Amino acid sequence: MTKGISSDSQVHISIAFLIKAMVAISMLIATYYQVQMKFASMDRTVGDMHEELVVLTSKMHEMEKQHLEELEHHNEELVEENKSLLQKMGLKKR
Repeated sequence: MTKGISSDSQVHISIAFLIKAMVAISMLIATYYQVQMKFASMDRTVGDMHEELVVLTSKMHEMEKQHLEELEHHNEELVEENKSLLQKMGLKKR
């Protein structure tokens, strides 16, 4: 006949097992918080990199715009110089 659990049954848990369980749970909790902190740090880093990329892109657009303006100005100068050379050669009338 099997015995059921009665009210006067005692549960014996060793102290060493409790300490090991507490250490294991503490390690799991510490690992969880370290992972959370790393994810937060990575998120901040990605956000900072995105902001820097936006700034660099806007600066690049400004530089490209300036470069195009310089090229257009230089092109206009070349056209004027070519016109004056053609006029000197007598190939183009004023």
